[in-house]
Amino acid sequence: MMGTSDRVPLVLIPGLLCNERLWEPQQAALHDRAHIWIPDISGLRSLSEAVDRILAEAPFERFSLAGLSMGGYMAALATLRAPVRVQRLALLNTRAQAVETEAGRRRRAAQIELARRDFPAVIEQLLCALLRPAAMADASLVSAVRDMSLAMGADVFIRQQAANMTRPAIAGMLGRIACPTWIIAGDQDAIAPLDSQHALAAAIPSARLRVLPDCGHLSTLEHPAAVNQLLSQWLSG
Repeated sequence: MMGTSDRVPLVLIPGLLCNERLWEPQQAALHDRAHIWIPDISGLRSLSEAVDRILAEAPFERFSLAGLSMGGYMAALATLRAPVRVQRLALLNTRAQAVETEAGRRRRAAQIELARRDFPAVIEQLLCALLRPAAMADASLVSAVRDMSLAMGADVFIRQQAANMTRPAIAGMLGRIACPTWIIAGDQDAIAPLDSQHALAAAIPSARLRVLPDCGHLSTLEHPAAVNQLLSQWLSG
């Protein structure tokens, strides 16, 4: 077993309505080889501000960095802002190339309005996008995602969606990412579909794409063993 000083510094950024529970399987599997820090992004007012805070509060000078979905977008932005500090990057189920469309803004605005009236109803809507259809039959997984989302609360959801609506455009800057980068995708991801993952891999010169079969958006919880194996290989690269 590695000593504390031998473990790889690793920052894991959660996604929308997620906290450290999103990464529980990875914390358990990688504990012996990685010193893991997971930032609290529940108070973010903008993705830019959240990234600045993550870089300021990270307990490591240099580190490996992974993020899922919105967390992946922030991980890419952090790598662009602090390229010397980020040693390697993993983007899970992330549409870092996506620019918010008018249709996207309308959808998020409608979800914000519904969240103010009936937050549990928003969660039930999101579950069908976060998990692939077959995973919706896994009662324990659905309950875990629902409980995590409800624990985050309506106020956090509203702030995060508002931040997503004004996220900085980074598509034209992705080519500047020079550190070893792995992109982990789900072949049944309704939020970050496979074509967007291929486009993301093409935009980052150092990127390697890994596609998980029978996997939706929350890969760390849907297929934890496969994600753990990929992240272990990524950390060894």
